[in-house]
Amino acid sequence: MKSIVFIIFLCVGTIPIIAQNTVLEKRISVSLNAMPMEKAIEKIAATAGIHVSYSSDLFSHCSPVTLAAQDQMLLAVLNKLFAPYKKIAYTVHAGQLILFPKKTIIVKEYTIKGTICHETSGSPISYATLQIKGKPKGVVADHNGFFEFTLSELELADSLTASCLGYERRTFGTDTLLAKPEVRIALKEKPLNIESVIVTATKLPKKSKTLGNRNIFTTGSIYLDTHGQQIALYIENKKHLNGYIRKVSYHLSNKGNVEAPFRVRIFDVDTLTNAPGKDILPEILVIQPPQDTNGWFDVNLSEYQIFVPPNGFFVAIQGVFPNDYSFYANDSELVDTGKLRRRSNDDFAPKSIHYGQRINYSGKGGGNTWHYSLSHQWFQMERDNYSVKISAEIGIFSKK
Repeated sequence: MKSIVFIIFLCVGTIPIIAQNTVLEKRISVSLNAMPMEKAIEKIAATAGIHVSYSSDLFSHCSPVTLAAQDQMLLAVLNKLFAPYKKIAYTVHAGQLILFPKKTIIVKEYTIKGTICHETSGSPISYATLQIKGKPKGVVADHNGFFEFTLSELELADSLTASCLGYERRTFGTDTLLAKPEVRIALKEKPLNIESVIVTATKLPKKSKTLGNRNIFTTGSIYLDTHGQQIALYIENKKHLNGYIRKVSYHLSNKGNVEAPFRVRIFDVDTLTNAPGKDILPEILVIQPPQDTNGWFDVNLSEYQIFVPPNGFFVAIQGVFPNDYSFYANDSELVDTGKLRRRSNDDFAPKSIHYGQRINYSGKGGGNTWHYSLSHQWFQMERDNYSVKISAEIGIFSKK
């Protein structure tokens, strides 16, 4: 393994580890004219001021490189550089760019397609989900309840779960759904359980606590664009509460389309970067608020019994758009989505769903808001950061 290291020493001291999102989103300008691939990589690395490692025989079949990039992200430059070579891959680990040969494995795939609908009325259930049980890979149905879900041969032994908020889950074997060219999955409405109320003359101890940003002032809103954008708020567990996440709330702006669906995300904290880490919500959960929503919109998560991590957690909102499946399918967590089934006389979705939610924020200076970039990396605004209005209600376990 040959390793080339380029470092600019501005001062004597310890070199910090560069986070993966910072490395790939560095903007560089570089000009390459009929340069051997190895020399091109060296020049790009020197321009970006990063470490890079690769095998010396990786570029043996590469042609000389001619490329010009002006103030572009390193990610875009590398993608353009390696576009003609499908067998070269790269990753970033601990601030170092690592190049390696991509292994090509032919895996047979199977596609399940059909409709998710209401068991009694037969009406389609918009944005219901079908996913591999216990795994983050799944499909979000379109506005008409239609979906297509592609599974690899290795996933045929897994079970699939169909679900939607307000409906009972159903679990299937993949062989059951593959037996038909098009399936119809019917979900039964879940009865609403109302908690009992005890009336007493004495004051009851508080059984829940709300964390996050519940500021009464709103200074602006941010639009969730059509590329699966996510915005997350870090919710600190300062008092080390022993409990579970009962519900999460989003302050939605009526300047956006409050009917637009969005995905609820709950992440733990990545201990290396302090950014959102692993998704701890065990199910793909897509919500479509009613038309009259204005302000706080609550999502009940009590059935999932998500324990509050001692070092806090992130609550995020992710846009889901009926005509934007190609971007959403490329989510870094392998989340697939329903595919558009066009008809000659059907526009597929109501005209009202043309753009997404706007979520409110309450002023600048908030250090807990994170954004998910088009390059599938979490980052924070360097300037004019604000505190997005998201909160979580914690159900506190009673002490014995």
